[in-house]
Amino acid sequence: MKALIRVTLALAAVVVCPFVSAEPAKLPQQAAQAHASAGLAHVQKLADMKRQPRTAQAGAGVNAVTASTLSGPRIANPYRAYPPSCLADPLPDTPSGPFTSFQMPLYSRDTGGNPVTPETVTVTIWRMGCSSSGNLTPYNTDRGANSALLMRIERSSTSTDAFPTFPFITANQGTTTGNLVRAAMEPNTVVSDGPYDAPILVDTTYVLENYPYSGYGLTLFNYDFTLNIDPVIDANCTGCQSLDIRGYQPDQQNYPAAFQNLPIDGYMSSSYFDPAHSGEGFLIDVIDNPGGTTRTVFVAWYTYDPLGIPFWLVSQGSVQVGSNTLTGAPVYYFDNGGFAGDFGSTSTLHNWGTMSMSWADCNKVTFSYNGATDPTIVNGPSGSGTRDWVRISDINGLNCE
Repeated sequence: MKALIRVTLALAAVVVCPFVSAEPAKLPQQAAQAHASAGLAHVQKLADMKRQPRTAQAGAGVNAVTASTLSGPRIANPYRAYPPSCLADPLPDTPSGPFTSFQMPLYSRDTGGNPVTPETVTVTIWRMGCSSSGNLTPYNTDRGANSALLMRIERSSTSTDAFPTFPFITANQGTTTGNLVRAAMEPNTVVSDGPYDAPILVDTTYVLENYPYSGYGLTLFNYDFTLNIDPVIDANCTGCQSLDIRGYQPDQQNYPAAFQNLPIDGYMSSSYFDPAHSGEGFLIDVIDNPGGTTRTVFVAWYTYDPLGIPFWLVSQGSVQVGSNTLTGAPVYYFDNGGFAGDFGSTSTLHNWGTMSMSWADCNKVTFSYNGATDPTIVNGPSGSGTRDWVRISDINGLNCE
């Protein structure tokens, strides 16, 4: 792993394809035989892999989580290639930052299963930058910046009678060659993929992943590696492409999002505190609102008044989906309550002040507050300032990295 080097990503390529776009014509049956023969080893390897038990990490035993028949949330995929909080469904269809784009032929069939002229497709590869928390993760051994590697395949034909088929993809990294690469159509999955030899019906974006089976290769996609794409047209590797993908090292020009605060979403839901002042902290919950355009951020601040007596402040503000800052959310406190519900149907709500919040990474929340002393509360907390607090834990199924 230490031999893997990160360098600045600079992708730009246009490759001339040996096939021209035209109406697909049926090919002799030998073309199907050549495809089947060339792909036989690939099919066998994929079939052998999927018969293996899923494992938590290379060389480990059966992972009780992925092998379980119980329903409910799981832990994050231990073979994941990027932060679970980086991507959501649907995957983007437009590159951001540096990208590679080239054309290549893919083995194609008509609806009757007959081989036809290979369809020329456009393949585009780019990275989706993710702000890094500096965590040591299964996909990042140097605590550096994290990204997700995306691949989009766009058809050159609108035919609904013949379709190109998904290629066979592997990766070489360091001294390891032939790592199987999983191309999933939605993020944060465990085993879903293209899959190999399946028809590509429409333009589709995939995120490159690892399979959760030990012994079939583990690629660290944030580092230098070579991506091999084989359309399996014949045994001569006609139309094959090998691309040197450089490691992810973001800069302000190409990956500005990597230097911005994170968008506020459910992955921020957690507990936060100041390690230098244990006993005070936040409980934060981020809630999707009806309509899907805004989110509510609820904050419970368990703190103290000037006499050292526990005192709770609560805040509730709204942000647009995609926003990376909660600004000027109102903060309240309650009184006229009682222990264990020993009071009337409601307690009394008072305005205390305002609060703003942002997350530079998943492990740290930066907040500012401004609260004036309310004459109805004796020795109530007041003041203004800015603090940085750290995350205590992840909520099951919402691993934020």
